Amino acid sequence: MNIWLKEARINRGLSLAAAAVEIGVARATLAATEDGHVPSPDVAKRIADFYEQRVTDIWPVQEKAA
Repeated sequence: MNIWLKEARINRGLSLAAAAVEIGVARATLAATEDGHVPSPDVAKRIADFYEQRVTDIWPVQEKAA
């Protein structure tokens, strides 16, 4: 679960549907990201831009084991 995303949306006084419209994604897509799904790069960028964050601040890059 990505608590930060949900809290950021709520702090802006936005419903899930309203935030999705402003970001330009489907409500289900935004709900999935708040539930922990990692979105496509394009959607991640839209969400990060909306919240004035870097993509890697919301979804940290994890190193893969060799």
